[in-house]
Amino acid sequence: MLHFIETSSRSIEVHRGFIRAGSTRHTSVDAAWFVTCGGGVSPSALLIAIEFLTPLRLRRVQRWEDRDFGAALGWFPVVGLLIGGVLLLLDRILAPLLPPMPTAALLLAALALLTGGLHLDGLADTADGLAVQGDRATRLGVMSEGNIGPAGVMALALVLLVQWSALVSLEPSLRASGLLIAPSLARWSATPVAMLFRPARPRGIGHALQQGVWPFAAPFSTALMVVIAVALFGVAGLALPLIAAVSALAIAGATSRMLDGVTGDTFGASIEVAQAAVLIALVIAGGRGWLLPMFFA
Repeated sequence: MLHFIETSSRSIEVHRGFIRAGSTRHTSVDAAWFVTCGGGVSPSALLIAIEFLTPLRLRRVQRWEDRDFGAALGWFPVVGLLIGGVLLLLDRILAPLLPPMPTAALLLAALALLTGGLHLDGLADTADGLAVQGDRATRLGVMSEGNIGPAGVMALALVLLVQWSALVSLEPSLRASGLLIAPSLARWSATPVAMLFRPARPRGIGHALQQGVWPFAAPFSTALMVVIAVALFGVAGLALPLIAAVSALAIAGATSRMLDGVTGDTFGASIEVAQAAVLIALVIAGGRGWLLPMFFA
């Protein structure tokens, strides 16, 4: 499903996995109510986050300024928590009917559907771009083509295998809280990436996400993530945002060295890798008793 993000100087066309930018000299009257002072705690930022991170289209017209789109980054943990809630409900339905392995596979399939495969697409494109031999322009060109290559297939297989094996191995006591927090932490991990790396292109999703990082998105999303982690696991849960951030920044750092910045695909790859890292951390912590759930025990 196609929707548009337009500003007074450019438009960004989003089509579940790629973004193109052009120029325009107008903004939509239909969107005026949703465009508020830099996004902030507003219907604009929250709706943008929901519509970007999921296939849901809550309104007929979607036109936003870059800063409003960037401010939506602040709500990414909330959308991730909602996605986690759906996974938890599905897990409660499937667990009595199926063994752990097919249950985990169906949970990953549901996660891909809930996100429209957006982040998986970014992971594959990033792997293909980094694997190709050539200069910066060549790598960016490969990433924007949208065709998956051998490196992309390998990256998808490895990351999904890690996520699947972690879901199979989660301690029962941590399973519910883990399903809730992993998607939330993964989507929050886009915040430190946006804070610390420059966009590789002068327009597009990577550029737009970084326009509203300050003063709202970064502190708000981080505060939300801290509250969620402590609420689910106590003070020990604060280690999980650190793990998510380090994992995402490692991917962004590798990409930035080759592309002189990050793209929308980089954000997607960082989110998927952070999600895998958090799930593995939960398996390790659960097996050694380092984390105890505050709820859903």
